[in-house]
Parts: sequence; C-alpha cells; structure tokens
Amino acid sequence: MESNRLVSAMRRLRPRVSLVPLGFLAVFFALPVVNILLAHFRWGTLNDIVRDTSMRHIIWFTLWQAVVSTLLTLMIGLPVTWAVSRWRFFGSRMLTGIITVPFLMPGVVVATGVLAILPNRGLLAILWAHVVFNTAVVLRVVGPRWAMVDPAMEESAASLGANPFRVFTQITWPTLRETVGNAASIVFVFCFSSFAVISILGGPSTRTIETEVFTQAVRLGDTSTAIMLTVIQTLVVLAVLWVGNVGATDISVRYSASSVGNQQHVGDRLRAKLWPPVVALCGTAIVAAPLIAVVVRSFRIGSHWTARGFHALFDGTLARVGISPVHSMVMSLVFALTTVAIAVPLALMATHNTRHTQRPLTERLTMTPLVISAVTLGLGIIVTFSSGALNWRGSTWLIPVVHSVVALPLAVRAVSAARQAIGAELFETAADLGAPPREVWRTVELPLLKPALLQAAGISAAVSIGEFGATSFLTRHGTTTVPIAIGQLIGRPGALLEQSGFALATLTLISCSVLLTQI
Repeated sequence: MESNRLVSAMRRLRPRVSLVPLGFLAVFFALPVVNILLAHFRWGTLNDIVRDTSMRHIIWFTLWQAVVSTLLTLMIGLPVTWAVSRWRFFGSRMLTGIITVPFLMPGVVVATGVLAILPNRGLLAILWAHVVFNTAVVLRVVGPRWAMVDPAMEESAASLGANPFRVFTQITWPTLRETVGNAASIVFVFCFSSFAVISILGGPSTRTIETEVFTQAVRLGDTSTAIMLTVIQTLVVLAVLWVGNVGATDISVRYSASSVGNQQHVGDRLRAKLWPPVVALCGTAIVAAPLIAVVVRSFRIGSHWTARGFHALFDGTLARVGISPVHSMVMSLVFALTTVAIAVPLALMATHNTRHTQRPLTERLTMTPLVISAVTLGLGIIVTFSSGALNWRGSTWLIPVVHSVVALPLAVRAVSAARQAIGAELFETAADLGAPPREVWRTVELPLLKPALLQAAGISAAVSIGEFGATSFLTRHGTTTVPIAIGQLIGRPGALLEQSGFALATLTLISCSVLLTQI
C-alpha cells in the first residue's frame, strides 16, 4: 500500500519536474537556434554565398580538411584501438587514459600544444590537432565493440589457412564496419565544426565556415551572411549524422567514464609481447606530444629556460597590452561554479523518470545541443537576445547560462547511468517502512547518486572552463575567460606574450586534469 502511494506521488511529480530543464533549453537553446535557422533565413543571401568564389572556397576547404582529418584520425586511432582493446599488457589502461585526456581538454590548449611543436600555422598543424583531439572518439566508440569480437572465430579461420588480411576482412571487419562508420561520422562533425583549432592554428589565410561565421557576425557586422553559413553547416552536419546513423547520445559517448575493455588474445605469443605495446605507444606519443609541449614551452623563451611567462601572468605586466590573466581566471572560476550550479540540478530533473522508462523523452531532448555547433548557438544568442524584452546580449550571466546549455547533455548522461543502476527494491522497501517520497529521495537516492553528481559537476566545470566558440560571441570587456585570454596572448607578437600564453595554457591543463579525475 505504501509502495503504491509512493509510486503515485512520484508519477504526479515527474511531469512538473521535467518541465524545468525543457523550459531552460527551450529559451536558451531552441529559441536562438530556430530563430536564426528559420526566422532569419534568406534565399537571396544563400544564393549570393553560393555564387561567391571566396565563400565557395571556404566551404570546400572546410569539407575536404574535415574528410582528411577524419581519415588521418582513423589511421592513427584504429591501430591504437586494436592494441588496447584486444590485448592486455603492462600499461595498457594508462595509455588508454592518456589518449582520452586531450579530447577532454579545452580545444585552445590542444591547439596551443601543436603550435608549440609546429610554429608555422597552417594545414599540417590543423590536421595534427584534429587527430590529437579525436583519436579518443575512435577509441571510445570502436574499442568496446572490438573487444567483444570472439578470438576463437579468428583463430579458426587462421587454422583453416586464411591469412591475416583475409581474417580481418572476412571475420573482424563485418563486425566493426557499422561502429567504425559511426566513429568516422562523429569525428567528421567535430572537424567540420572545429573553431578553436582553426582560430589558433589557421592563420589569416585559412578560413572555415565556423571561423567565417565569427568574422562576418562580429568583425564585419554582416549577420545575414553569418546566419546563412550556419544554415549550410547545420545541414551538412545533420546529413552526415543521418547517413552515419548517429544520434546525440552516441556523440556523448566520448565523455563516458567507462574504460575500454582489454581482452587477452591467445594467438601468437611473440606478437602479444611486442606489437600491441609498440602500436599503442606510437599512437599515444602522437596524441600526447602537444600536451607535453605546452608545459615545456611555458618554461622556454627561444633557447633559454625561464619562468618569466608565469610571473607575467600575476605581476601586472600584461595589463599594458589590455590583458588581465588573473581577472580571466577569476571569471572562468565564477562561470564554472555557476555552470555547475545550473547544469547539475537540471540534470537531476531531466533524469527524474529514468528508472521507470528506458530512455525518457526529456532525457533524449536534453541531448540535442550536442549536434549543434557552439558557434551557431553563440550567433543565435546574440541575434535573438539583442532587442526588446529579451535584450540580454550584454548581460554577464548569459555566459554561464550558455555554458550550461553545452554541459547539460553530458551531465545528464552521467546522472542517468547512475539512476538506471539503482534497484527499484530499495525504493519499495523504504515505502513499505512508511517513508514519504521526499524522505526516500533524500535518504536513499541522493546518497547513491553522490559519485555521479560529482562526475557531472566535474564535467560541467571542465566544459565551462574550456568553452571557446559561443563565448567568443558573448565576451565583453571584463568578462574575458581563460581560453579567450590564451587566444589573445598567442595571437599577439612578442616572445613574452607568447610564453605567457603557453603558461596560462599549462595552468588550464593542470586545472582541467584535476577536475577530470572526477570523471
């Protein structure tokens, strides 16, 4: 009887609770995106873009560099995935973690690390940064599937005389083909909509749709052209995700805390001892080198070792060029804490019905921000909230709100997995003992959710600290965040300014690493 009353009370509460995250996304995500994609769509402007040679070159470059970046990422990521998912050797779990770290870092930090190794900006640096950033996607998406391939089938084919190539093409590849296609689609979308990497490494002559949207909207004031470019970009992204049969939930897998399984292969013992570790180490070196380079470069000016860059961050030297790293750190910390305060409670509300439905509609809807570029969202915010009763464009609080929109899907994923793991019998027992719904939630569910809530908080804070795309549209004097400050320091001439940029990137790297230990 008590159980029935508890279930009835929870069911009455769920719809009202779910309206809060849906309302939040409706105002700060759906409204801006729909506004620019539909209300501001102009066929004439779209026709002008298609007929403009310069714009066609930008669209074509964005497309083919994303294709090449995807192919290179697969070339590096698939061998590494084979090594760490099919074999168990000393250090395999550590290498898996190292490969995952760059993707969880701010894009500005990864781009800065590549710049430390390749001072000449351009295509090669862009491609390397995309490989560094997205190898973890291949590992996280393909690895679990590859680990499930039965070694006995491969060994049986080999014992019947099939060479390794035929074993792979006839036995292994058919099992992996769909998963590899999903991973390739996700990587393509990330490379196609890359903003921080292109902004730092592209140079003035390298333009993509994402950077051109920012240029047209913020620097030239041509919002019509910027909006049409976001329409083109969004259509391409949705088409790729549809062809690859990828959903927003699949994209969020890159932030999963679950490790890639290691399965002992019982084949050739010499290969088991030699090739998997060598392949994994080579791939890890390619991915981790830029992060190491950030730290090394932060202590060097030219051929001299010095900590002047770190001193300049705190002694007021950089104020002469209008940059205050300390203030940027404070703003990033305030925004990160505010993002946690918004995103984590909303994630709790969005997953309120998770135990009773396999994947509630509210939870699925909260994943939609993952398929829209942060630059598109930033543009939608400044266009939508710039007049009338919604004139919030210059409001400081809008920045952590947008950060929360970007972080919410990831926080929801973390909390949802934990809620699904809680057995229903615990709630039934508490209800039979006479506990009211609120007391059950406080004394039974909340303590069990504490690790997931910490994980969601760590993810949300890391997303806020590293967010660059939407923040570039919204930042004003006095609201500069750390990624924006890094971009300003790296982009200005002067050895000390450049070293200070690397020093600030190093501090960001350390801060995010500490936060991500909660993931």
